[in-house]
Amino acid sequence: MASRRSLGSRRWAGLTALVFVTAGSAFAHDVRGTLTGADALSPAPRTTPTRWRGSFWEVPNGALAITSPRANVERDLAVVLTGSSVEQSRQPVTVSVEGGRCRPGTVLLSPGTTLTLDNQDLLAHEFYAVRTGQEERVVPAEVTAVRTRRQVSLPAAGTYELRDARQPSFRCWLVAGAGQGRVLPPDRTGAFVATGLEDGSYTVKAYFEGVERASAEVAVAGRETTVTLAIGAASAPASAPVSAPATPAEAEEQRHHRRRDH
Repeated sequence: MASRRSLGSRRWAGLTALVFVTAGSAFAHDVRGTLTGADALSPAPRTTPTRWRGSFWEVPNGALAITSPRANVERDLAVVLTGSSVEQSRQPVTVSVEGGRCRPGTVLLSPGTTLTLDNQDLLAHEFYAVRTGQEERVVPAEVTAVRTRRQVSLPAAGTYELRDARQPSFRCWLVAGAGQGRVLPPDRTGAFVATGLEDGSYTVKAYFEGVERASAEVAVAGRETTVTLAIGAASAPASAPVSAPATPAEAEEQRHHRRRDH
């Protein structure tokens, strides 16, 4: 008799737990979103020192056309969800560098969060960080060898540029600030999703090159919700300064780089 009672109690407890789980899942919903207009985004122009221009095909050479780079939605855009039920993310963040570019192109994190730079390239990098618009290095340059990692931490809230002393065209934007919630990586079509959200109000923001480009308020109430973020065209960049003609020594160095690259 005692064993039957015990068995009945276990069955009742299991049924009760099942009811609780089912009831709790009824209040968890998804937000599905789409980024539009991203094809109009253009990366900001970079000023490369004269001595590097022959190597990076930034001067006419009669062989290759100089084309303007375009944004890659999956790699260059970052989407973040914030709200009362979304905890501020303090988990370590990893940035992968491969093919001379970082992924994601804009990294969202909280001040003091450990940032791991994972060099997946077949060459070494010498990363350092500056505040956007400034040149003082808040993270000193240090060599990160092939297939190795380096951990850094940003000193305070703000927008920073991660650069490479060995590759002048490299840029990666780091946005550190309060309220950095759940990051929602978009796919190549611009689609993203946040799952398991409680009913309430949320904010979805999209960043490109460290700048907030779109924001939308989302109300989750009893069902799946959809949202569209219109990125729009990027603001017209300032005209690049006209460089002075290369000196004979600089011209000879450019020819040397061209011969070396061939």
